[in-house]
Amino acid sequence: MKHVNFNSIKLKNFLSVGNDLVEVNFKTGISIIAGTNKDKLDRRNGVGKSTIADSIHFAIFGETIREIPKSNIINNITQKRTHVELSFSIIEGNETNHYNIVRSLKPTKCFLFINDEDKTESTIINTTNRIKELLSASSELFQNCVIMSINTTLPFMAQKKVEKRKFIEGILKLEVFSQMLQVARLEHNEVLKDYESTNKELIHQNNYKDISIKQIEVKKEEDKNKVDRCEQDLARKNKKISTLQKQITEPDLELVRSIKEKKVSFDAKIPTIQEAIDNFYLKVMGYEAEIKMFKKTLGKIGTNLSECPVCLHEISSDDRDHIEEEKCKIATDIKVREEDIKDIHVQINSLKDIKDTYTSESNKCKSFLKECLVAVESNRRVRSTIDDIQEEIEEINKEIIDINSITDNYKDLNLQLKKYTEEVSILENQVETLSNDNKILEFVKFVLSEEGVKSYIVKKILNILNNRLLYYLDKMDANCVCKFNEFFEEEIKNDKGKECSYFNFSGAERKNIDLACLFTFMDIRRMQGDVSYNLVMFDELLDSSLDEKGVELVIKILKDRVDQYTEGVYIISHRKESTKESFRDGEVIYLEKSNGITRRVEYNN
Repeated sequence: MKHVNFNSIKLKNFLSVGNDLVEVNFKTGISIIAGTNKDKLDRRNGVGKSTIADSIHFAIFGETIREIPKSNIINNITQKRTHVELSFSIIEGNETNHYNIVRSLKPTKCFLFINDEDKTESTIINTTNRIKELLSASSELFQNCVIMSINTTLPFMAQKKVEKRKFIEGILKLEVFSQMLQVARLEHNEVLKDYESTNKELIHQNNYKDISIKQIEVKKEEDKNKVDRCEQDLARKNKKISTLQKQITEPDLELVRSIKEKKVSFDAKIPTIQEAIDNFYLKVMGYEAEIKMFKKTLGKIGTNLSECPVCLHEISSDDRDHIEEEKCKIATDIKVREEDIKDIHVQINSLKDIKDTYTSESNKCKSFLKECLVAVESNRRVRSTIDDIQEEIEEINKEIIDINSITDNYKDLNLQLKKYTEEVSILENQVETLSNDNKILEFVKFVLSEEGVKSYIVKKILNILNNRLLYYLDKMDANCVCKFNEFFEEEIKNDKGKECSYFNFSGAERKNIDLACLFTFMDIRRMQGDVSYNLVMFDELLDSSLDEKGVELVIKILKDRVDQYTEGVYIISHRKESTKESFRDGEVIYLEKSNGITRRVEYNN
């Protein structure tokens, strides 16, 4: 258990406190903080008594209980160098450490000293968080267990349901379960997210695995069909080769040689004959030219010439006879040449017949040889086709061998299937692990929920809380009874046993209920056993709605607490009569405000 002993508070230039240092050394017993406001005709309000409580809260949390803006915390007269120093000790087991918090404004600083060694963090926020961690208290808990402003803090019964729940969870230290539940929810959400994502991936990988299996099955079927088609193709190609082989006819080489010789002989004679024919045609052309010349001469000679057409001499009768003789001679020559032409044409026709015979025979030889060449070329093409088909057959046989090599053929697919199978196995293990984690976190969430360990703790402590509440209501002479159910909803009955609301009671009656709740929660907090504080400070505890009897009962309760817990109880009060009480081992801290500045002065009763 951790024991926190507050030793002293020092402050200056804080709210109404000026540059004169105000120091309070905390003592065991009941002490009172009172004072006089000389600026307002000896009034007891506005003195700055609550400044002590605000300074303690400010030192720890960096803000006042009344949530005063920081600019207004600085004394409005000095306007600088706000300084608050809180000294305390923490005892854990056999170890005791001493702490000093120094917090200032203008300049804004926060220092933490542990056993006189500077342990200030890098930032003010971090230093403040370290202080709160050391004291194991939030601002809300501190204001309800150490420094309680009765009239500025909303009474518990008047708070909203969610605020009540939060406060009681803080008192019972159940907020850790709420924090753990939040963490568990976040982890559960992450696990669910991972589970859904992993399960989705598992489905995908299973699909890929199924696809791979299907691909192998399809591949096997395709390969079988390929082999079947290849074998059918082999049969067709072998049949085609057999058919083509029947088309091959080899020519008679001796006959081909003989025909070639004949053609050469015929082809050699044809030009000679043609030459003779051409020569005969030349003769014919010569004879025809002679005949043409003869006929031209006859034309020139004519029959009734009076003079020679050549020498232009007059033609005599003897000349005419001579001309007639010449004309007869020319006519005979023409007839001879015409007969010669006829004889030549007979020879030409005879030669043409011989040439035609030779040409025909040559063409026959040529046609035969051509047919032989066609046959040879056909045989070549057929053999080439057969060779091509044989190559195709070899390729088909090779393809069949490749197809039948199943191990090599399915190597990639089998590797792919193996990969997906391994991934599926890994994902199945992950899904199983995440499923187990999900179940565990579901259980953890239930344990940390309102129905789980919190409900168990609440039920366990509820009787104690209600008994303490009834105890304090009785001590306060309250005319009602009150208890809380497991949802911390209050059930109040008046002195006639009738159920009623907190707001049905008068101000004084509500004050009794508020104080009974306050003392109950202080006891419950102390019962938690993790941390205790030697200081309790009440602001305006004895004021407002309490009558003299109520004040006496409260003082009696506080004295019992001092006897039981050895606490230093400090009461901030405006009552004059409060200063006349003997608070046994305590003291009166008397403040006086003059000219706007609050100072601590010696108390003279």
